[in-house]
Amino acid sequence: MNTELQELQTVALKSKITELQSALFFTESSSIVKLPTHVISETEVDAEGQIWFVIPKPAQHIDAFDKEMPAKLDYFKKGTACFVKVTGTAFLITDTTEVENNMALSAELRSKMKNEQLITVKVKIQDSELTDNTPKAAMSWFQASRSQLSSWFF
Repeated sequence: MNTELQELQTVALKSKITELQSALFFTESSSIVKLPTHVISETEVDAEGQIWFVIPKPAQHIDAFDKEMPAKLDYFKKGTACFVKVTGTAFLITDTTEVENNMALSAELRSKMKNEQLITVKVKIQDSELTDNTPKAAMSWFQASRSQLSSWFF
């Protein structure tokens, strides 16, 4: 039962991430050299529930950065009724064989991951939060005054 619930949550998360597509990628590393915040526009979620994307390769040598670090992704899209916050562990993938062997990713994303100017990032999800931000229906002046009167007397 618990695994079925996790699978349902993963499917719902995948669909929301696919719908929203845009995210801010933050690293929460305590090291001296940190990756800057990036706007991510193309992400994919594999069968294991890990999020894959590419970012521009930093100017510093890649070995100066931690290979794994705590990270946060904030998915949003203007005009949609929700946003998703994901926290987890980000892994910098420098070995292209791991990317090539992952058939769950699209061919387009795998080809981007081979680009020397880009670096692949995989985020293993530890926690996710789906927030609904649909506007609440406004009360008419009559309903508001009736509610106010009832709160005074009861």
